[in-house]
Amino acid sequence: IGVEVADFTYTQQTHTTNVKRVYARERGQSFPETDGMITDVPGICLVTSYADCVPLYFVDPVKKAIGLSHSGWRGTVGKIGKNTVQLMQENFGSKPEDLLAAVGPSVCMDCYEVSEDVIEQFKEAFEKKYWEDLFYKKENGKYQLNLWKANESVFLESGILPEHIAVTN
Repeated sequence: IGVEVADFTYTQQTHTTNVKRVYARERGQSFPETDGMITDVPGICLVTSYADCVPLYFVDPVKKAIGLSHSGWRGTVGKIGKNTVQLMQENFGSKPEDLLAAVGPSVCMDCYEVSEDVIEQFKEAFEKKYWEDLFYKKENGKYQLNLWKANESVFLESGILPEHIAVTN
């Protein structure tokens, strides 16, 4: 892909909402307790790891900056996507309306069963008008959770334009 392994810069994810700015001198390092990174340094390759969690991609074509965040249910309920946008605003002068963002491949709603304690946290974090799209209760008392839709709503809440958002299918 045209990137040297020495340029790979990693997170040591712990399901936080911690986002780190990566400077040129930090190229190739790995950051503990970090679930998101941003940079405006050409050639740095931001690397995060996923199983069923959601990769969140950010590109600012105006300020030439990028972001990548790992968003499991804890990161989603904590709105790591919003944290990433805010850090790009603070560090690079990014405007949310200029950002291009994507919710990447991850577990879908049909495959993601969670318990009521998780849903209670989503009820606190997201307005009631979104609940119907975010989760539903099953006969077994568990819930199906839509992390794609939740992160899309976090993008919108952050000021990213709907036409600048791609959501996996």
